[in-house]
Amino acid sequence: MYITTFYSFKGGVGRTMALVNTAVNLALRGRRVLVVDFDIEAPGLDTFEVLNPQKEVPGLINFVADYVNSGKSPDVTDYIGDCPDIGKEGGRLWIMPSGKNNTYTATLGQINWVNLYKYQDGYVLFEDLREQWLKVLHPDYVLIDSRTGYTDSSGICTRQLPDSVVILFFPNEQNLRGLTQVVRNIRAEADGPREKSIALHFIMSNVPDLDDEHLILKGKISAFKQELDLKHDPMVVHRYDSLSLLNQAVFSKDRPSSRLAKEYSHLVQEIITQNWKDRTGALEYIRRAKRHRIWLDDGSILTREQTLEKIKRSHPEDGEILYRLATLKDADRESEAAEQLINQAISYGCDQPEAYLMRSRFRKDSGERIGAAEDAWQVLDSSRISPQMIHEAARILLKIGKSNPEKLIKSKAVLSLEPNEKFWLAQTYDRSRNHLLIAVALYEPIVALPDLSARIRSASNSKLGMAYMGLGRCIEAARLFRKPNSNIADMDLDNAFNYGMACWGIDGKAHREIFECVIKIDQSSNEVNNSANYFQCMSIAYWATDEIGLALDNINKSQELIIRRGLLSEFSCWQYLEVDAETFASDLNEIRDMIEKNEIQNPRFLIEADTIDKK
Repeated sequence: MYITTFYSFKGGVGRTMALVNTAVNLALRGRRVLVVDFDIEAPGLDTFEVLNPQKEVPGLINFVADYVNSGKSPDVTDYIGDCPDIGKEGGRLWIMPSGKNNTYTATLGQINWVNLYKYQDGYVLFEDLREQWLKVLHPDYVLIDSRTGYTDSSGICTRQLPDSVVILFFPNEQNLRGLTQVVRNIRAEADGPREKSIALHFIMSNVPDLDDEHLILKGKISAFKQELDLKHDPMVVHRYDSLSLLNQAVFSKDRPSSRLAKEYSHLVQEIITQNWKDRTGALEYIRRAKRHRIWLDDGSILTREQTLEKIKRSHPEDGEILYRLATLKDADRESEAAEQLINQAISYGCDQPEAYLMRSRFRKDSGERIGAAEDAWQVLDSSRISPQMIHEAARILLKIGKSNPEKLIKSKAVLSLEPNEKFWLAQTYDRSRNHLLIAVALYEPIVALPDLSARIRSASNSKLGMAYMGLGRCIEAARLFRKPNSNIADMDLDNAFNYGMACWGIDGKAHREIFECVIKIDQSSNEVNNSANYFQCMSIAYWATDEIGLALDNINKSQELIIRRGLLSEFSCWQYLEVDAETFASDLNEIRDMIEKNEIQNPRFLIEADTIDKK
């Protein structure tokens, strides 16, 4: 049960209308809602058709008066009425009206609020009332319509009973002056004997939707934020000119697409978010907390960690909430807590692929290779997951030595990908020979598709050829780089160079005529290429054509770029892999040694491929 009071220092701001629309909105969302009319000076919640009880019942004032007369707390059941059914989500509405109309004034006159608290245990009475609400109705939300201004009973509504207070105000000096003390008193509850933190929702209400050309409204907002210590702009409910208001239309039900209904819906969402016992609120709070890792400004003094702990205790067997908490702890680098939560989440039925992927990562890190593999394959057995998730699952399998490229490409996850998604995924595997096995397994089905776009087909052929090269499958690579009966001079620079390297791998020599074509293609091109990989490739081309000076110049330029740009990795044509900067520098040294000695030696990709074949 979550109690929210609607309070305004002055009238005329649509407080009751906001409460009714909030109650109806919550009920339409399937919540069980009790509304309580504590506006004892101007009651009237039951005048709304949607809150008109099926039979007249005495209300709050009668409840208190009967207690004063008898000295015993009455049974609250007699003072609450059932409202008409609403919505299709199972929501319920009840009302505890202010009191019976025909005896209202006389009954109200029996109550001295000061004496009630001073001599008649009024505090205990309302604590008992709260417990009876919970025991009898089990409501998700109790919404209290409070009196305006400073009153003897206002503290009951704004400090004793509520978990949160919605404060509606028109942005003028009178409201600012009155609200300053009210807000201060509410916040002081956190430092009082009960240490009760009450969330506050500030709403500028009945605000004209006019051009603020003179920055009048902006200035007022700034004044309220400074005086009331608000971290964010208050919510807004604009003045809404509609004759439907004369009939007390409930916009949340009757006109849900209207701007007014949407503004009330925003308020409802903010109330729900503060209620960690509400599943939707808990999930929304976690989502926001992930965005603001240090502190979540929720209008209360509760720290983010305290609130998250309350969410955990309120939903101990909710798999999705436990999973969301695990992702939050993981983002905060609290691995031990995240691992514990993700295990609990899965045990309580969370079967999202993201959950298994997280647990797979934790199991991999702790050396549970079998468990990590089981979870990774569980992820890959899911349809329509992102290529990034597939990449992560496959990466884990590679790390623990449980990779199976053929099984991977036949998994539900990969089979459900679009060709462009498969292409992206394949490109991410270029950092080891085992990576290339996966890349080849992904590229080969792509290039076999009959209706593939020309762009993806061309790129896939090129990438597949380079993956073949890294695995030493040079004959297959050469067929991809050079089409039958085509001239090398008509090829682009990349394919011409890669074809030359493939021929080197096939017959063990660098073909001068091919690399001469590479140089001519480069010299005739208008493109400017200043990558370390480009200069590495051109150094080999110049060496193969006996241009030793130019070959060494290009080696030097490649080395300078790696150092000057602080590159962490680069693609090496000596390995046909994406390698780290240190490995790339080592490859350059091997090429330099070959150039200076003018002695041909096998590129690293042929040496590594030969080693793999012998194994």
